[in-house]
Amino acid sequence: MYERRRLKLFGALALLTTAPLLLLSLSEGLAFGPRVEVPILRDPGFYCRYLAALPLLVGAEIFVGMSLAVQVGYLLESGLVPEEERPSFQAAKAQLQRLARSRAAKVVAGALAFVVVTTFRLLLDTKPGASSWERLGAADGGRITLAGWWSILVSVPVLVGLLLHWLWRAGVWAWFLFRVSRLDLALTPTHPDRAGGLGFLAWGQASFAPVLAAVSAVLSGSIAGEVLYGGRTVDALKYHAVVFVVLALAFLLAPLLVFSRRMAHCRFQAILDFGMLVWRHDRAFDEKWIRNLGTSRESLLGSPDVSSLSDIGVAFDHVERMRIMPLDHQALLVLLMAAVAPLLPSLATAIPLPEILKNLAGFLV
Repeated sequence: MYERRRLKLFGALALLTTAPLLLLSLSEGLAFGPRVEVPILRDPGFYCRYLAALPLLVGAEIFVGMSLAVQVGYLLESGLVPEEERPSFQAAKAQLQRLARSRAAKVVAGALAFVVVTTFRLLLDTKPGASSWERLGAADGGRITLAGWWSILVSVPVLVGLLLHWLWRAGVWAWFLFRVSRLDLALTPTHPDRAGGLGFLAWGQASFAPVLAAVSAVLSGSIAGEVLYGGRTVDALKYHAVVFVVLALAFLLAPLLVFSRRMAHCRFQAILDFGMLVWRHDRAFDEKWIRNLGTSRESLLGSPDVSSLSDIGVAFDHVERMRIMPLDHQALLVLLMAAVAPLLPSLATAIPLPEILKNLAGFLV
């Protein structure tokens, strides 16, 4: 039922944002042909915004919602939240659900998007550019076309409104993580995820990958448009892409830093406790098997003491390698690919795609 509502919403937004742009451009002769430099069917920004970013932003609701629900449930099921902290956890969970579903937040996001887009497009973006389906060239008075008006008043505000909605959702989830980090969590320093048992939280951040890919697609379309019609080069714009990837990853991973203080304390205390335990165990092993080797009649071969020596060494290694941030390398790779993959077509406008993929493979291998 929920997925069906999402599909209906996407269909409605597609009709509201995309179809009028095509119909109005066709009616004015701006869909293709030589009348303008950038007809709508040859504009990479049009495809990236409404045929790539928009579906990703709508469909992300299912993916992110399911993933974060699993994260919240596992915090309880795993025993990370002790019994005495559960009332506080439930209060944080209730606030998370209330803020995530806030209609007021959606209304504010939509209004803010409309104000920002119209202000920028009508008041600030006055420099002349290539004649396009949105704005004619100087020879035609530089007027905004009918499709351009629809883009300014409807299509772009809808897209920006969805982006602001996801910015709100990410902020609400970050606030929930902060409240959870203040609880007296039952961390396990020997957990193989090297995060005290919190390593799964990195996948909560990775669930925002569709949203990140949508933003990257919009940027990719803008870069391709600048290269194809604005006289810019990929070499001149590559740093924009690099800065975007770095800032996007930092923004999505920063909420995990709220656990650093507690995880660092857990690791430090565990190193002291296990250090003492290892010292006592090794001393007992030394006295039994090394110092009294000549008088002991037991066989070292198959002795459980040897097995325990190995096991305690593995446990201490897990403690020593524990991170102070619940980060997972595979989750980080998912986010990195979501940020980089949509940029590949824009880079391919100047560099052959096989060469780009070959260089990427060289970086990864």
